Amino acid sequence: MNILINALGIDNSGGVTIFNKLLNEIYQDTCNQYLIVCNDSVSSCQYKLNNNLLFIVVSDNKIFNRFYYENTKLNRLVKKYKIQLIYNFSGSAQIFIKIPQLIKVQNLLFYSKRLDYCYFRMSAFTLWIKQIFFKRLVLKFMLNRSSHIEIQSTHVKDYLSDYIDTNKKSFYLKSDINISNIEFYKPKQYDFSKKIKFLYIVGPHFEYIHKNFIDFTNTLLKIDRKGIDFEVNITLTREQLNNSKVWDYSLNSKTNFLGYIANQENMTELFCSNTILISTSIVETLGLHVIEGIKNGVITIAPDEEYANAVYGEDMFKYKLFNKDSLLCAIMNIINYNGSYSKKILSIQDNLRQSEACKFSSILDVFNKVENVQK
Repeated sequence: MNILINALGIDNSGGVTIFNKLLNEIYQDTCNQYLIVCNDSVSSCQYKLNNNLLFIVVSDNKIFNRFYYENTKLNRLVKKYKIQLIYNFSGSAQIFIKIPQLIKVQNLLFYSKRLDYCYFRMSAFTLWIKQIFFKRLVLKFMLNRSSHIEIQSTHVKDYLSDYIDTNKKSFYLKSDINISNIEFYKPKQYDFSKKIKFLYIVGPHFEYIHKNFIDFTNTLLKIDRKGIDFEVNITLTREQLNNSKVWDYSLNSKTNFLGYIANQENMTELFCSNTILISTSIVETLGLHVIEGIKNGVITIAPDEEYANAVYGEDMFKYKLFNKDSLLCAIMNIINYNGSYSKKILSIQDNLRQSEACKFSSILDVFNKVENVQK
């Protein structure tokens, strides 16, 4: 087949990580030809020498400009390169193109009633219209026009069912996580009589409501008042946080401002003994930062939400969203426990392995399945 991979809109670390995994999966494929349309922020240079992969790089990454490009110029590319299948990697689609399309949904911001409630509770209706509503209208319209949808976890289908008729769609559950044994590390050692290291991995959009960063800040302040010896490692700069309303600069003296970390080895060094990784996201399709914490064998706390139970399992360390004392209680229970957490961490790792093993492991298998459904 001649397959067009539409990767426009991929520009953050999580999306780039999954995109590079996709490129690794198609790199050895000699049966299909690929036309890959992506933004210049995506690191794809190492794959450009492959004769089966042709890249077209687009510099504009604004979302509505992207929708325009996808529904005008992509149509010409489909005809020029005799495309037989379009793989929309970032949740959008083409309205006027007749050939089969596979849409990958890896962003639930526009399909979450839980997140809507948070905007309304904060009286941020205008912000909701700007950040969610108009984009939802467009993406939902596009999603309704495709019969084939790729998802990363079962909960994604549940979220989508509030907005589209999922009974009329073919869903493909694909793994975007490497579950080889070499990727999983032994549980780290914990001695809570020594300094605790809180790790928070987040990108520059940390102030967006769905990141719920304020839960993290408020909990740190409570812990500080208890006189507990701790430090914070966070993937933001001092300037980013000090200019933010969701941060308290009194925590600066206890914080290591790491900024964006591009090197995987430097990131791995953060998953050391006595580290607790905390995630406060209201909604996720996967939450790669949490998965990295699990794979690296550190205690990882996530919200007690549907997505967390589906992806990380029931044994995960959890807290109740927006509960001022719940996250603090979860941390204090961990600190005050005198036993070992090794068995619990290993159990969470095993659950992740088993869950991912039940999914399509390669996009090539999904493409073959879509092709067979179309026949």
